[in-house]
Amino acid sequence: MMKELLLGLFLMTGQFILAQIDQEVIDKVDTYPSSFSLYETLSERIITDFENDYDRAAAIYTWMAMHIKYDAKALFSGQVQRVAHFSYRNEAEKYQKEKALRDELARSTLKKKKAVCQGYAELYRLLCQACGIECEVISGYSRSHLNDIGKVRSEPDHAWNAIRIDDEWSFVDATWGAGHVDYKTRKFVPAFTTAFYAVEPAIFTYNHFPEEQEWNFTELTLKDFSQQPLFYHTFFKKDIELLSPMNGVLKKTSKQRIIIKFKTTRDRKHVFHYAFHGMKYMKDADVQRNGDVITLLIDAEGHRSGYLDIIIDDETVMTYKLRL
Repeated sequence: MMKELLLGLFLMTGQFILAQIDQEVIDKVDTYPSSFSLYETLSERIITDFENDYDRAAAIYTWMAMHIKYDAKALFSGQVQRVAHFSYRNEAEKYQKEKALRDELARSTLKKKKAVCQGYAELYRLLCQACGIECEVISGYSRSHLNDIGKVRSEPDHAWNAIRIDDEWSFVDATWGAGHVDYKTRKFVPAFTTAFYAVEPAIFTYNHFPEEQEWNFTELTLKDFSQQPLFYHTFFKKDIELLSPMNGVLKKTSKQRIIIKFKTTRDRKHVFHYAFHGMKYMKDADVQRNGDVITLLIDAEGHRSGYLDIIIDDETVMTYKLRL
């Protein structure tokens, strides 16, 4: 039985994790046609133009994120939840029929140039395999909205990929790399980003958690994953690490102050602000520095519920939920 996975929820704002794709790869792929009739034509061109698996997998991600649109109409109409039924006599026949359905979804995505997350993931898999790159489709849970903080999903809602290069697994989400859905207009907004290519598991798990335990390369449980703050891709440009609190739902303060600690990973100076939702302007954070540890002291008086944005260098990097 083949299940076309769910909604593939999208980011409404910037998201997390900036990966490295050489600008030369992006520039080269930008010269490609916007459409290919056959996936073999695209994969052969990528094999010719790029010498190593990392750049080839990056080129596939780049072309897809630039040219495949998210099917917002299917999302809002509920047409994305479909199950294909078929009979089979043994496990080998079951596997072959499932693979045929998955490959057909991938080819349909290439032809129509639009899909929900499962279509993106299957096309990425097919193109990687055509380039000789080990690739799997992963189903699981995503976090992209404020109301996801502290909420444990009952069912998987998203699909992405795992690629293995030089015996190392990393994760790829071409769906989120393509842009986002504007939930007010119910339309897809193209916004190419390299942020979701070849992300190491420990970082990717900030906003993606696999359904199958074999793809969880961290110590996190689904509950742990769900209770984290909501991180945006801007956080990972700052070369800092969050030390505490790791729970995204803040339930107490110290003397009416919220205390947040970071560790710097490079010798960089940052400017820290904060904003409770509903405030007209952001405020300066009280910053204490002790070696490579940075402590923010935030006045929480009068704020008992809602959300708290942490802003570094004029970019919102993460959000906490308040239940004080």
